[in-house]
Amino acid sequence: MTVRIVVFMAMLCAASVLHAAGPAPMPYSAVEVDRFVAAPGVAFPADYQNTLAEDIAREISLAFQTVVIVHQGEAAPYGHALVRVSGVVSLFKRFGAGSAVLRAQVWFIDAATGQVLLNREVKGRGSQGPGDGLAKKIAKLYNAGHLEETK
Repeated sequence: MTVRIVVFMAMLCAASVLHAAGPAPMPYSAVEVDRFVAAPGVAFPADYQNTLAEDIAREISLAFQTVVIVHQGEAAPYGHALVRVSGVVSLFKRFGAGSAVLRAQVWFIDAATGQVLLNREVKGRGSQGPGDGLAKKIAKLYNAGHLEETK
């Protein structure tokens, strides 16, 4: 009986050390960024759609280095909860030297259930790319929505 108690206590101690050593599971550890589409009447070129999706994925991966970025249509790696970032661009105006102003309705969606986790309108400027400023704001929304824990 005493040996069983000692073994049980040793297992509890080992489990608590292993649990403390590893990071706590994150709410969403994988992100899929869909190409944003244009609202009716908005001229939002296909190359800008691709660049915006890449910019958003880059900004999220820079802000949350443990997040796995999944390309549109791919499955999340086993054991990773996936959140999809989708949007509709309702304003797109180009200015000189490649800069632009964009406004988009953005949805963060649980990929497994289809539940909308966060829905916001975001406006931003793009100076280095078409969605550079917008992409940074969307990455901040990802954090503000507590979709990923920060350390």
